[in-house]
Amino acid sequence: MLNPIEASEQIKDEFIGYITTSFQMADEDYSEQFRKELQRDGLVAKGPYLDVSDPFVKGKSLSSLIEEGVVSALFRGLEGDIPDGEKELQLNRTLYLHQEEAVRKANDNHNMVVTTGTGSGKTECFTIPIINYLLKEKEQGKLDDGVRAILIYPMNALANDQMKRLRATLKNYPDITFGVYNGDTEPTDAEGIISYGKVYKDENGNALKPLPNEIISRKTMQERPPHILVTNYAMLEYMMLRPKDDLVFSGAKLHFLVLDEAHTYKGATGMETSLLIRRLKARISNSNDVVHILTSATLGGKDADDDIIAFARTLCAASFSSDDIIRSKTEKPKFENPEI
Repeated sequence: MLNPIEASEQIKDEFIGYITTSFQMADEDYSEQFRKELQRDGLVAKGPYLDVSDPFVKGKSLSSLIEEGVVSALFRGLEGDIPDGEKELQLNRTLYLHQEEAVRKANDNHNMVVTTGTGSGKTECFTIPIINYLLKEKEQGKLDDGVRAILIYPMNALANDQMKRLRATLKNYPDITFGVYNGDTEPTDAEGIISYGKVYKDENGNALKPLPNEIISRKTMQERPPHILVTNYAMLEYMMLRPKDDLVFSGAKLHFLVLDEAHTYKGATGMETSLLIRRLKARISNSNDVVHILTSATLGGKDADDDIIAFARTLCAASFSSDDIIRSKTEKPKFENPEI
């Protein structure tokens, strides 16, 4: 379990180490005084501060949604026979109400803006609908090669974090393929395996190999595009321009276009991304079937609904209404002792 006190001290120590390394002093006495001054309480960091908030209102579990026919019954076997409590997507744990709402809206092909706080499970608001769509294609015998979802992140660090979650969720379900395409993606599988092993190691320090359904090279991605493509807007621009990279979109049956941290797409970056999305959809034959999902924790409250909708429409060149904005709801915690 994360200890916030220890974590904050580690972050502070690493930052002090970065400063003292970047600004080295030849005089040892001055260097030591500099380090001691940086370590003085309150100079570099204060806190940590703990923010206690009300719990989010809960909705139904995946098991209940399976019984209702909202999500595919194949969710039961998605992560294999491991205990439910160890799964990434636990069948019997209730979703938050806003996550359930996102699943239902996606089923109805509604574009949506998910603007909920940090730690509210925004990621599940698009990963569950995407996986559900792919599992339903599997049920219908339609799950062939071709991109179904593109997840666009403003930074590689966020994209890599998403890849970790996809690996954990899909490691026992090889029928769904996924891959990240950015500046670190190697040209061939052989090079990709070497790079992968340098980054990912087991508890004994041995190099790990990618999952069978994880596409790790540009060549393989061009030949057999993944169902879930993770990238950033700059690389997506290159992919639209380079003849070989453009092959990733051959046979694409794009149904989900996700822009995480949507508030970053403003100014010149926003204009470039908006034009890029229009070009992408012009490249995809079924562009009218695309469900757009924007996520952000900082787009504003209900008084900003008109601005949020105008922003989403302009960015995505798609239809949005105020009903397509998903916000989390909180409730007062319930105690056994009513006097508390």
